[in-house]
Amino acid sequence: MIVDCDTHFFPKDAFDYLEGSLADRRPRLIFDGDVLRDIEFAEGPSAAGGATPLPAPGSGAHYLGMADGPSRMEVYAELGIEKQLVLPQFSGWWSYTIEPELGQALAHSLNVSMLRFAKEHAGAVMPVALVAMQDVTTAIAEAEWAHANGFSAVVLDYVFPVAENSLGSPTATHRELWPFFAKCAELDLPIYFHAVQHGHRLVNLRNFQMDGLDIFVPSEAQMNLVALITTGLLDKYPSLKIIHAEQGAGYIQPLAEWLDRLHGPVVAAYEEGEGVVPGNRRKLSPRAPQLVTPDEAKEKNRQLPSHYFRTNFYWTIETEEPELIGGIDFVGADRFLFATDYPHDDPGGAMKFEDVKLLAANDRLTEAVKDQLRYQNAERVFNLA
Repeated sequence: MIVDCDTHFFPKDAFDYLEGSLADRRPRLIFDGDVLRDIEFAEGPSAAGGATPLPAPGSGAHYLGMADGPSRMEVYAELGIEKQLVLPQFSGWWSYTIEPELGQALAHSLNVSMLRFAKEHAGAVMPVALVAMQDVTTAIAEAEWAHANGFSAVVLDYVFPVAENSLGSPTATHRELWPFFAKCAELDLPIYFHAVQHGHRLVNLRNFQMDGLDIFVPSEAQMNLVALITTGLLDKYPSLKIIHAEQGAGYIQPLAEWLDRLHGPVVAAYEEGEGVVPGNRRKLSPRAPQLVTPDEAKEKNRQLPSHYFRTNFYWTIETEEPELIGGIDFVGADRFLFATDYPHDDPGGAMKFEDVKLLAANDRLTEAVKDQLRYQNAERVFNLA
C-alpha cells in the first residue's frame, strides 16, 4: 500500500458553502471545461511592494485532477497509490491578510467541500483542513470541527504576513497563536507547514535574488522550523507533530548539527591558546546583551535541537533526491512520508508520475524501510489504522 502525504486539490464547489452576506464576497472560479483557469477575488490578499506571488490558479492546474474528482481518482489508480492526504491549492487566493471573518468563512467552505469529496471516496481520500490564523479563536474552532469530522491534519503557512509590505515573520514566533498549537497537541492533530504563494517573505528576496545572494539565505521553511525550537514552543507542547512539506532532506543533518553546535553558552577558554571551547567550535567574539534573562532561557530549548528533529518533525520525501539516504541515516526512516505533490509541476512535483517507481527501484533502501515510507509512517502519524 502507498499513502501520498502531499497532494493538492481545488474542488469546483470550494466556495459554495459561504452563507449570508459573505456569499456575495466569494471568489469566482473560472473554468475551461474541467480545467481551472483563474480565481477572481476582489477581496484577496493585499498587494505588497516587492512581492512576487504566483497568479491563480497555480502550478499544475492544467491537469484535470486539480479540480475534477473523477479524473484525480483515475490518475491515482494508474499510479498504484491507494490513499491520499489532500491539501488545498493555495496559489493566488489565500493569505492571512484576508479580513478575518471572510478568511474563516473561505477556509470553512473549502473544508466542507473537501469533506464531501472525502466521503465520496471513503478510505481513499483523507482531507487536510485549512485554518484562518488571522483570528486564533475561530482557527481553534475550525480545528476542533475538522478533528470531529475526521480530518487527518491541519495546514498552516510558514510565514505570517503583514498587509503593509512584502516582509513576514515565522509563524512560530507569534505567541498569540500558541493556543492553537496547544489545541492541536490536545487533539493529537498533526500540523502541516506548507508554502503559500501570496508574495510575502521572511526576507526581501527581491534584494537577495538581484545578485544571486539568495544561494545562502535560509528558506522560509527553515526559519520557521528553527523558530519552533528557539521560541520554546516544542518544549511547551512536546507532543506536537509537525510535517514539513516539499523541503527535501539535504539540509536536515547540516542544519541540525549546526544548531547543536550553537546550543548552550560560549565559555571563554583563553588558557588553551585559541579562545575556543572544546566541543564548541565558535571562536569568541563580542556578543550583544541577551534579550531574555537566564531563568527565561532555561524554560526553552531544553534539549539539543537535533532532539526535536527526531521527535517532533516529519518530512515529505523527494524520491529522486540522493540526500534522502543521508536524512534517513541521521534522523531515522520513521521521520519521512511518501509524497508526489500531485498535480504540481514545480520541483516538488516534477517527478509525480515516477515517484512510485523511483522508490521501488532505490537499491540503497531495504524493503522494510520502503514500507515505512510508503505507508507505515503515515498510518502512525495520522492515526489512519
